[in-house]
Amino acid sequence: MMADSPLQQDWDVVSWALSGEYDPERPILVDADDPERYLSKRSAATLIARLTGAFPSGSTVCVHLYNDILYPILVLGILASGCEWTGTNPAYTSAELTHHLSGSQARYVVTDGQYLDVVRSAIESSGEDIEVVLFTDITSAEREHGTFTRTLHDLLASESDQPARYQTSISPDGPAAVMSTSGTTGKPKMVCRSHRSLVMETQNSQDNDREKPYQVRRLYCTPIFHAFSFPEMVINTLRLGYPSFYMRRFDGTFASKVCEFGITETMGAPAMLLRIAERCAEDEKEKTKLQSLRKVLCAGAPLPAHLRSAVLQLFDDAALRIVQVWGMSEGGWFATFWYPEHDATGSVGRPLPGYHVRVGDTSGGVELANGRRAGELLVSGHQPTSKYKGNEVATHESFHADGWLRTGDIGYVEDGRVYLVDRAKDIIKVNGWTVSPAELEAVLYQMPGIKDAAALSCGHGTDEHAAMFVVPRTAGGVSREQVMRHLLTRVARFKIATCSIHLVDHLPRSASGKVVRSHLRHMLDVL
Repeated sequence: MMADSPLQQDWDVVSWALSGEYDPERPILVDADDPERYLSKRSAATLIARLTGAFPSGSTVCVHLYNDILYPILVLGILASGCEWTGTNPAYTSAELTHHLSGSQARYVVTDGQYLDVVRSAIESSGEDIEVVLFTDITSAEREHGTFTRTLHDLLASESDQPARYQTSISPDGPAAVMSTSGTTGKPKMVCRSHRSLVMETQNSQDNDREKPYQVRRLYCTPIFHAFSFPEMVINTLRLGYPSFYMRRFDGTFASKVCEFGITETMGAPAMLLRIAERCAEDEKEKTKLQSLRKVLCAGAPLPAHLRSAVLQLFDDAALRIVQVWGMSEGGWFATFWYPEHDATGSVGRPLPGYHVRVGDTSGGVELANGRRAGELLVSGHQPTSKYKGNEVATHESFHADGWLRTGDIGYVEDGRVYLVDRAKDIIKVNGWTVSPAELEAVLYQMPGIKDAAALSCGHGTDEHAAMFVVPRTAGGVSREQVMRHLLTRVARFKIATCSIHLVDHLPRSASGKVVRSHLRHMLDVL
């Protein structure tokens, strides 16, 4: 962990992101599809200054866009104006976007022309007075102006008129970001993060880069608006000055881009790693293209041991580190590992500096094979938010008066490492016995014919049982009877005697790769 500089607690995010000392002309933010389109620290700082004051101070500005090298510029320009940023998934439906706009209390939406219909429909449904600003490429000197809708070019101050400084009245404890929770069990809640919280997170999570025997070159394809990606893709890229290539999203060109740009580090969710492993199994050339990778940060969903092993086996030597990150929207990153530690025990990391993790009530937890009882993990530290925006009930349920945040994760701490077992809300009760969905899913993954799987609770009271959704590797590749026989050889009968098994084409997943269990429950209701 980086410990060679004192913790910087009194910075605002904009000043912090631009505080790095390196060649200001070096290409830092690079378009992976068009490498000639890039931004250096100097050009980035100029654009941020020219966007300062584009929105009235105190406003919440929603950025409804795909990954782009201008996304960090937009966020920092919004914050430099004394506003709050909030980001949304461009794949949202009108109803989903309406919920986010209302919950975040957004007054502006910056979006691309292809999303205008959805955005306008969402604004109309919200009943709020929200202005749409059309995203245009302000890396280009050619100004693009809107006829009925203002564009980014319209908001951009001329270089002669740009503010001499950013807003100097930004309090470190002032609001910076409104982030959405995953919404895997219900509608997403809106989390308020301060400047201080984001600054501390990005300093505490910084890796021991100076000790690495390779040049750090990063490829980003995870959703930039997600709490896992945001600190690295928006803040630390500019602060640390490593060449970073931005893909709009993960796609079939990933391995080729790793090879073309000599990428050594990336980040992704387990679903992305699964697709990489599958493509390498189909085409040996894909495996060859990945050999420059030295580190993969993984978060967003549990990483099955078999998938971790499959990805590591793609590499010709033991140089690749798969490093898990544990966190949540309410506080960002809670735990990870720093170079050169290479954990193979299944831990999600060691707590970040300034963080404390303990096991709370174990009565609703899970008893492990070694007799240890896991319980809900509680976290305290200087990064977590203190409230959900406009939701006092949820705030009261999640935040203890003594400063401990309920994570909703069942787990334990051993030798300084944090281990996750399951989600508290996902635990299944079968005739009084506690059953872990993660345990059932791990067993399902051991069956060769299964590509993806999820287990959840179904029914109530004495009728509660496990419902399992299974995605066969090939159509007709497995039957319910075969799955049940497989389970009976590896799981105690009482856990699955009353279970139901459903064969499906795919599992609904969020942008971060988490299974959207609320969608699965809806499927159960209509079956």
